[in-house]
Amino acid sequence: MEISYIKDGNQNIMIIKDENIDENDYKLQMIINNKIEGLVPLSIEYIDNSSILRYDLSSRISFAAMYARKHMTGKELYGFIKDIKIISDKLREYLIDIDNIMFDTEYIFFNRKTGKYEMCYRGKSEEALYINIRTLFDRLLEYIDHEDKEAVLIAYGIQQLTISGDFTMEDILQCARDNILEYKKEKEEELKVTKNIVHLDENKCEDEIEKRGIINILKKFFKKKSKYKTEDELEALKEFDYLDENENSMVVAEESNVYRQDAEEGTTILSLICPLKPIRLTAIGTEIPINIVPNHYPYLIGKSRASCDFCIDSSVISRVHLRLSEEIDGYTIEDLNSTNGTFLNGEKLKEHEVQAIKEGDRISLANLEFVVE
Repeated sequence: MEISYIKDGNQNIMIIKDENIDENDYKLQMIINNKIEGLVPLSIEYIDNSSILRYDLSSRISFAAMYARKHMTGKELYGFIKDIKIISDKLREYLIDIDNIMFDTEYIFFNRKTGKYEMCYRGKSEEALYINIRTLFDRLLEYIDHEDKEAVLIAYGIQQLTISGDFTMEDILQCARDNILEYKKEKEEELKVTKNIVHLDENKCEDEIEKRGIINILKKFFKKKSKYKTEDELEALKEFDYLDENENSMVVAEESNVYRQDAEEGTTILSLICPLKPIRLTAIGTEIPINIVPNHYPYLIGKSRASCDFCIDSSVISRVHLRLSEEIDGYTIEDLNSTNGTFLNGEKLKEHEVQAIKEGDRISLANLEFVVE
């Protein structure tokens, strides 16, 4: 298959030349003779006794180009998924399977005039549909904004869904909706807690705190969640676990201890925070030293500069290969469906398997080995 691009008058054209093109295919003729919503306009021509497919890309930009310099938000990702579902439904009306579509981000286009995504008919794929869709959503991990929790929830939720192969486009859309609802619910809970804290009667609060002898620990405001030893402690402190950017919220906290007054019981809960020792991954046996020192979590490692926190420019490393996470009692690693695998102390991790790591462990990304320090 040969793909090229030309300028034909006022039109931008993508041309596919393939010996396997069957101009008598009824599906191809159906698309050529009908304007099907969600498909890039297509025509067929004959040059030197061979057939070529011409796609009109005027006023269209490829998905890959569109997100080459910016990250995809959760809202944008959901809109993309909805458009794919619409395309799937429209094709079904014409008795055309969605597996006849090209799922590469280079050949999915955004129509600037309609504000919708469009896809290219290609003919029967050599790969199974679920593999093409899973590959597409694996690739989308490179494009999403990993600081956008909504986008992360949707993308990783769908990635988990597509692992089994037993799913439909409706399942994918529903998965996206479920994760959006989960995100909104969390935001609503955070907002409620923040409002409750902001509207506390400061005088009454100070009087109550002073009675219990802890007025001197109202020293700081924190902008990130603390790590507690048990889920019960976390639950007990959840009212004070969210802070707004203007530091208007109040948290009763100290660097080594956290206190909260229980409104119903009138008791004070004390929880000792044990900060985790920072870790680093040091490469073994490489000509050029490679030291990975995470400064936040989750921390993604791979060869994609756009999607990863640490880029390893190696052909054996996947675009998004490994995720390091910080838990209450230590650190974990997760293989992100990498091509050449992730190994912990010589044992290969399964796709998306999460394993705890400790100092002295050896982690291999394909043939690159690191020691945890």
